[in-house]
Amino acid sequence: MSVKSAALAALASAYQLNGLEAGPCVVRSARPEFGDLQCNDVMRLAKSAGKNPRLLAAEVAEAARSALFEDVSVAGPGFVNFRLADAVVAAEATAMLADPSLAAEKADPMRTVIDFGGPNVAKALHVGHLRSFVIGESLRRILVEIGHDVLSDIHLGDWGLQMGKLLLGAALAAGWKAGDLTSFIDPLAFEAMTVEELGALYMSGNAACEDEALLALARILTTKLQDGDPLLTEAWARMRAISLASISDTAEMLDAHFDLLQGESDAHAEVAPMLDDLMARGLARQSEGALIIDVSADGLPDNVPPLLLRKSDGAALYGTTDLATLRQRVREIGARQIVYCTDDRQALHISSVFSAARKAGYAEGVELRHATFGTVRGNDGRPFKTRDGFAASLREMIDLALTKSSEKVADSQAATVVGLGALKFADLSTPRKTGYVFDIDKMISSEGRTGPYLQYAYARICSILDKAEEAGITPAADTVSISHPSERAVLIECLWYPHSLSEAARHLEPFEIADRAYQVADAFSRFYTDCPVLKAEDPSGRLATCKLVARVIGKCLELLGIGTVRRM
Repeated sequence: MSVKSAALAALASAYQLNGLEAGPCVVRSARPEFGDLQCNDVMRLAKSAGKNPRLLAAEVAEAARSALFEDVSVAGPGFVNFRLADAVVAAEATAMLADPSLAAEKADPMRTVIDFGGPNVAKALHVGHLRSFVIGESLRRILVEIGHDVLSDIHLGDWGLQMGKLLLGAALAAGWKAGDLTSFIDPLAFEAMTVEELGALYMSGNAACEDEALLALARILTTKLQDGDPLLTEAWARMRAISLASISDTAEMLDAHFDLLQGESDAHAEVAPMLDDLMARGLARQSEGALIIDVSADGLPDNVPPLLLRKSDGAALYGTTDLATLRQRVREIGARQIVYCTDDRQALHISSVFSAARKAGYAEGVELRHATFGTVRGNDGRPFKTRDGFAASLREMIDLALTKSSEKVADSQAATVVGLGALKFADLSTPRKTGYVFDIDKMISSEGRTGPYLQYAYARICSILDKAEEAGITPAADTVSISHPSERAVLIECLWYPHSLSEAARHLEPFEIADRAYQVADAFSRFYTDCPVLKAEDPSGRLATCKLVARVIGKCLELLGIGTVRRM
């Protein structure tokens, strides 16, 4: 039985007895003093049935009563409230504790590709990448938890004109002024370069392209690279490897896992046959020398611009490689679900790619999903920047969090876990679309809705369980019982975990998990104050409650990509 199933079954029967043709619906009660679950539909149903809402609610409540509920009552103009019997709560909590999955509902498994991170060669990771790494990794874990076969891909920006500009920057740095550019590009020169140094080369090349003649040269370099020029390919490969190594180091620090490290370059061979296919079927058309595909309809407005597949100069664009990559993921990987995790500024672009894929038949039977996220803001409400006014690098944000946590946590290993946890929870503790304010002092606080607060709650429970073991207090069976209203309250919060997991997967919303962790931890704090565990007359039931709470908080933190410590 789930926390909702008893009320749903009772309502279904009550609806039938009262001649109501509707599927039952219950939600978490907004007023816990009235009950654990609440049905808000009776007022709507009463109108269509021509009955008084409160009288109908009373009839439904009466028909829904059973031994599973301590009370079924009516409030306001027709809300039906259900309060589960304590024995039912305890039994369900005991079953949940015995279940390795914590009663999680599994989905029909689907081969799923989740695309997050989205870094570029020669560009340092910045504040925007933080959200993609943190949210994307959490979504990966959530989808794995409900049973999907998930492959994560970083989708590196390693192709196109930006590579030509980078190679131009390298030639300029080597002293090129005229003549053959390629003679000034030495692949070995990149051997010991950092990402920052590559970034300087790109900025130099990009600035030089303000000159149309130099921009033309950058395009020539791009074409030569894409045609397989050996020297340029070797240089490109070394620059790509440098960037990928740096990105991988940061991903490892954030505990973000990637099964694939593919980039736009991996779709290059797919582009030409895809364009041929689209043209042969009349789906792509010429427009002012460029090749486009219309993407209106399919949920997009009529005036949405077409997806540009090839410019008049023959160059492919991001949309081209994105569409080709999607096609590859379906055909070669067998993806039945593809999830993109990007900032909301890319919403129209991704929607256009999805529309083109559906129109072309490249996504038959495939669920295409886009998990957008808002921006990280400073205390001034503007996009977060460093004191010098530049966009904050991801490494700077990580270092700041680690520095602040080390001031509060003496153990260096624990300080790292706490600092990274603070950074991640701040990102995940609000709905992803809303964005959030980067306030490191609030993030690192052990009070309020923060990562350290949850980590501290987990550590405190571990301490209780460790002390019980040291004292030889080991119950024969993990049987949960209810001895106090505060104990019941924390168990109810635990029992909502499976629902939170299902909702997180359904809406691609890690906030559901973050909020569940906080609600459980907050309720545990009251339980801890009101209910001594080790000094109780019979600590067995309360220890079982502590075990369940620790497992739920621990699992939530795991799904958020946040580490735990047993001592703080």
